[in-house]
Amino acid sequence: MSRKVSIQTLADQLGLSKYAVSRALSGKTGVSESTRVRVLELARALGYRQNIPGSASHTANTNKAHAIEPPFALICMNQLNRGEPHYWQRVLSGIISGCNEQGWHHVIVSPSLDLPGKEISPEKAIAPHLDWTRCAGIIVMGAFPHTVLQTLVQTGHPMILVDHQEPLLNCDTISHDNLEAGITAARYLLSKQCRRIGLITDDGRAASFAQRKIGIELALNHFHTEVREEVGFQAWNVAYENGDWVNKLADTIERLPAEERPDAWIGANDDIALQWMHKLQHMGLSTPKDCLVIGIDNVYTAATSSPPLTTVHLCKEELGQRAVEALKRRIERPGTPKETVMLSTTLIPRDSA
Repeated sequence: MSRKVSIQTLADQLGLSKYAVSRALSGKTGVSESTRVRVLELARALGYRQNIPGSASHTANTNKAHAIEPPFALICMNQLNRGEPHYWQRVLSGIISGCNEQGWHHVIVSPSLDLPGKEISPEKAIAPHLDWTRCAGIIVMGAFPHTVLQTLVQTGHPMILVDHQEPLLNCDTISHDNLEAGITAARYLLSKQCRRIGLITDDGRAASFAQRKIGIELALNHFHTEVREEVGFQAWNVAYENGDWVNKLADTIERLPAEERPDAWIGANDDIALQWMHKLQHMGLSTPKDCLVIGIDNVYTAATSSPPLTTVHLCKEELGQRAVEALKRRIERPGTPKETVMLSTTLIPRDSA
């Protein structure tokens, strides 16, 4: 007796996920045309007849298929980022736009940092109210503890990390080239003859901040090697979420001798740069006359500040859209090596530098 041909049979032979094969067989969105053709050709060759477009069974099931709810992308977003309008909300907007293009719904959850033990399934630990059979895959926005990410992986659904990297997890990553952003900011200030550069960052907040700092240091080290001119550099680590960091740093800077104060400042993001630029003005220091200020992000308020903030542009909506594209690719090609995609950055010169 010949072995029954199932969706799993087709998926195994084509190197696709069952989800991708099912979408192709039912004529739904979510797979490329070339993938659809491959699936249908193999299905006919192996004698798989159920629900192939054009077949009698497909016609009989058409009305039923229309009643089936479309798949959804599960978007994991921590509570802190949910309230951040300038960066993460714009990334989320890109993800939602990408889901709409694929014909997917989207569901946003904020997994608890204190997940229950192994006595329940990972699906119930993350979101017990969802119908996980409709989940196309998972998109994780920003940093989560490793234990949460492990639980998400254990659901068995393809997962994409956005602006966060976990080398021990076999997941695709979509992020900005934060190293390039730091290099760009530092090189620009060096081109403006700045030789005492200060960085304001929060080491524990995000991997992107750490990468931007490394980029700045690489640019300064390369400049010293190439030009043989010494550049003073100091990084001030602040508690970014605590608004009092501005006054504390101002007290520290005012105690420094004038010749040791930076002639240029880099904020690890635009919000830090804007807060500090306004504080410098209250301290009687004019930007850009007395010192230059540059940020990284290009949020809306950077262009309307006084003076307008020089910054390094990060493609926020595009980052979200590329995450959906990566998820679609992972669904269609589940066995391929993991990918890390980095979107390049662009300098936006304005009056603050």
